[in-house]
Parts: sequence; structure tokens; C-alpha cells
Amino acid sequence: MSINYKIFNNVKAVLFDFDDTLVDFSTKAKDALDAVSKDIYTYIKENYRQEIDINIIKKLIEEESKKLDNQGEYNRNKWWESILKSLNIVHIDKSQLYDWTSLYWSIASQTEPYEDAKEIIEYLDSKGYKLGIVTNSDGEGGNKSSRLKTFPLIDKFDLILIAGEGGIRPKPNLEPFIISCEKLSVDPTSCVFVGDEPVKDCLAAKKANMISVLIDREGKVKNAELYADFVISSLKQLEEFL
Repeated sequence: MSINYKIFNNVKAVLFDFDDTLVDFSTKAKDALDAVSKDIYTYIKENYRQEIDINIIKKLIEEESKKLDNQGEYNRNKWWESILKSLNIVHIDKSQLYDWTSLYWSIASQTEPYEDAKEIIEYLDSKGYKLGIVTNSDGEGGNKSSRLKTFPLIDKFDLILIAGEGGIRPKPNLEPFIISCEKLSVDPTSCVFVGDEPVKDCLAAKKANMISVLIDREGKVKNAELYADFVISSLKQLEEFL
């Protein structure tokens, strides 16, 4: 994708998504889903005397969690409820759902920042840009605020907004993008938004009149130019035009 550098001449703020943009969330999330899969497998065997292949549960959890996440459902309790319902198991005790959610977050919350994330934040801060994080809530049972505090350079950010909390609708709704610009006192056209999700991050940011940048570290997104103004494989590439 060719870059028109002039579009960055008036940039005053750079906003980032958090999970899989600044920190590696997918790796730990997969480990967490595997752990929950094993626990659900044991639960079904002990309480319903059903013989079921654990690989079926793993596949179901992978597919259902991805679908619900894309739909903006971040309450993991509802993930497990939906998964069990597809196995014709209903009326699960809420405490059991919370146990699985607690297990999930005990693993998924152990995210590590990407090395290029730490480098680019230091660089942008030295250049005087306003910096922000716009991320979606972890839902009931999670604690996004607590996870954000573990990011080593969190004090460099002028704005942290958790969409889906405090009455602010989650991405891909345009509300969190617009509110973020208002809080930073900058026009959306003077903001760059960087995220890993083509629709929830990049397309939504474009609709909010921001300059959207897709971070696609493994080159997995097809037709990325349909969603983002620019595509990068490393956050360090932002230094080329900021």
C-alpha cells in the first residue's frame, strides 16, 4: 500500500488499541481457552455422564468465543453458557460460570507488551504527540483497568478509555473514537488510530474521520486496504511518517 505522507502533516495525537496491538493477548487467550475447555470437559463427564471428545469442546469454544467476541459480547460467563447450550446443557449454576471466567482471566491477563510497542511509545512521546489507548471492556469477571496498569509505559498516555464501560458503547461503535478526540481536544482528522482489528478498530476509526492504521504482524488480513488507510507489520514503521 503506497503511503501519502502529507496526510500525517497535521497529526497531533496517536491512539492505540490495547490487546494484540500493544500487548500479545492472543497467545495467553488461547492458553486460557484451552484450560477452560479441559475444565468444561471434566464438568460434563462428572455431572452429566456424557462421553464427549475434548477436541470437540476445544473446537466449539474456539469458534463460539470468536463469534461472540466479533459480536461485541465480552462477558465470558455468557460465552460458556452459549457453548454449553449448544451441547444441550442448560441451567448452569452462575457460580460455575464465574469459576470458568476466573480461570480464564487468571491465564489470559498475563500478557506481555510487544517490544516494538515500548519503543514506539517512547519515540512518539519524545516527539510531543498526545497519546491515548481506546480499548473495549473485558466484560463481567474481567478487569481491563487492572490489566492496563501493568503496561510498563502506561504513564506516557494522556488518555485511557475503556469502551463498554461508563455508558460508552464498545467499538466498532464510533462513540469511543469521538469521545477520545473530544477529551484530547483534537480534531479526528488530526488523530491516528492504530489497531489490529480490521472492522472494530480500523474501519470504525475511518468512519470517525481518523487516520486508521492496521497492525498486521503476520500478514493475515485479506484486502486490508478496504479497512485501513495504511497497513504495517511492526509498530516501528510508524516512525517513517510520524
